[in-house]
Amino acid sequence: MTVNSMTRPIDMVGSVIDVVDSNHDVLGESIIWDKDKGLLWWVDGIGMFIYRLDPSTGQKQSWQLHEEIGSIGLRQKGGLVVGMRSGLYFFNPENGQLSEIAKPDSDRPGNRFNDGKVDRHGRFWTGTVQASAYTPRGRLWRLDADLKTNLIMEGITCVNGISFSPDNRLMYFTDSFSCRIDVFDYDSTDGAIYNRRHFADVPLGRGICDGSTVDADGCFWSANMDGWCVTRYDPRGRIDTVINLPTRRVSSLCFGGPNLDTLFITTARRRMQDKELAQQPLAGCVLAVNPGIQGLPEPEFLG
Repeated sequence: MTVNSMTRPIDMVGSVIDVVDSNHDVLGESIIWDKDKGLLWWVDGIGMFIYRLDPSTGQKQSWQLHEEIGSIGLRQKGGLVVGMRSGLYFFNPENGQLSEIAKPDSDRPGNRFNDGKVDRHGRFWTGTVQASAYTPRGRLWRLDADLKTNLIMEGITCVNGISFSPDNRLMYFTDSFSCRIDVFDYDSTDGAIYNRRHFADVPLGRGICDGSTVDADGCFWSANMDGWCVTRYDPRGRIDTVINLPTRRVSSLCFGGPNLDTLFITTARRRMQDKELAQQPLAGCVLAVNPGIQGLPEPEFLG
């Protein structure tokens, strides 16, 4: 791993924070690990960049796109599936080109795609947010391998925190401003979700649930935007671990590294004033910790 010299002990874990990438993203998001190639991907959603880093060499590549980026997922055929402001696309890193898949929310031009995740049957789940007003006009969509889009749910303010249990029988989901995490039963055969119920609350003062992941023990990890931390919940929804971080706006996370035991974390500097940025020099950087826990390989979109 390529790091700089800025480290800090982690409360409640007893390790240190590494700075993996010191570029100050406006809104670092949707970080994923390609286990087969040993590559780390993430985006600057507002800066409109896709990044790829080889931590073993420090080699980093970037591509700037034409509109905001909500989320990315690995694609089995190569490259990425991407949710952007206007719709869903394939991204080819060989030439930096996008290929349009669908624009399922085009009847709501104020919406843009936000968080997304590939499930273990190769479907891409992502949803929209009306970011200008944060009203409940967002929708949750499922993109299948045949490239058909399916409307799953409406009336959402901000789609976030999509993750799947190791056995693919549960889907975690957050409407961020509700300050709670819900869970659905998931039928992986037909891609249906049902029996929505409360999983956990975000503690007062810990911001909102942003990006998420699930580890090999079946525990749910949440990035706490405006909460200075990431939080691990056990399968019953009880807080197991809190890793405090030196910056307020924590946006997404994934497990990676050769043994899937490094937790990579994106952060943001969006909507922070100069004084606050001076006090939080790691705002917008990609961080990493080693919590002594293994994650799971990132699934690939099959379309």
